[in-house]
Amino acid sequence: MFRPVLLVLVIFLCAAPTMNFNIMVPAAVSFPDYIKSVAMVDRTMTGDKVKDAIESGLTGEFLGEDKLATQIMMDGVYSIMVNSATLSFIRTPEVLEGGSSFSAAFPAALDWETITGLCRKYHVDVIMAIEIFDSDFIIIPGAGQTVTVKAGIRMYDPVSQSIIDQYVFSHRMDMGGSINSVEAAIGTMLNKNAAIKEVSYDAGVIYGRRISPSWLRVSRTYYRRSKGDDNLAEGARMMEVNDWDAAKSSLMKAVETGRKRKTRGRAAHNLAVVYEIQGDLEEAKAWAQTAWGKYKNKDSRDYLYEINRRISESQVLEEQLD
Repeated sequence: MFRPVLLVLVIFLCAAPTMNFNIMVPAAVSFPDYIKSVAMVDRTMTGDKVKDAIESGLTGEFLGEDKLATQIMMDGVYSIMVNSATLSFIRTPEVLEGGSSFSAAFPAALDWETITGLCRKYHVDVIMAIEIFDSDFIIIPGAGQTVTVKAGIRMYDPVSQSIIDQYVFSHRMDMGGSINSVEAAIGTMLNKNAAIKEVSYDAGVIYGRRISPSWLRVSRTYYRRSKGDDNLAEGARMMEVNDWDAAKSSLMKAVETGRKRKTRGRAAHNLAVVYEIQGDLEEAKAWAQTAWGKYKNKDSRDYLYEINRRISESQVLEEQLD
């Protein structure tokens, strides 16, 4: 199984401290084994330039603004797929007619002759087409601004002659800062393009993670001390310097010799975190069960749900990486 990188950062807040580390999560979409490569194309071009100009004026967008943002979204997809462990990925310069940056619905599907031709041209198994793209920038007086990007993407498989993924989604970012003057509104509009680009890129990242296993940053709460128990405190310090063997040794002593139930529960919870960081999810589950079931550590109950979810995901991940 793919192991997480064992570089862990510790963040100390007023609340309980957390350990942050990377885990690999499975893609939301699994593909047939024969699919190994994909090429991305832009299909948001429309031949009706007059209609585009009218709609651009009605929505307050500059003509071509969404076309540029579509390319930025493709950058976001590429940032994930370039390191994909399951699919090789090509970003093509193809711009196809058929979609519209203003349409909320998918256009008619591309014909299989076109798809087969594109696959042969770029030596890939499937074609990914961005067929819907629209961005909105809304100023809310006294509150701030909201940027929303809506995208629709299809994945065409010429072997089965089927669309193996058809997905429409929106990504939104709320920007702070009150707008109570004309000057503030003008300044906001000047930053409009930068905001749309940022949200478009993030939307691309979201879709890239949908079709390829990817790394995700997670946080886990742990305990630094329990009154009167040096073993728990030492174990926590060893966790903070990434000395996992020493951490487990001290935490095991805290479980075995701790005078209070709270101490044993906290030590068991910390052991679950250590084992998860090391990639041993079954052992992490066992210690989380002990922390909650035997020692009644309430934080471990919710943590146990996370571990069980990760165990289920790991089975899917192994299949995708096989």
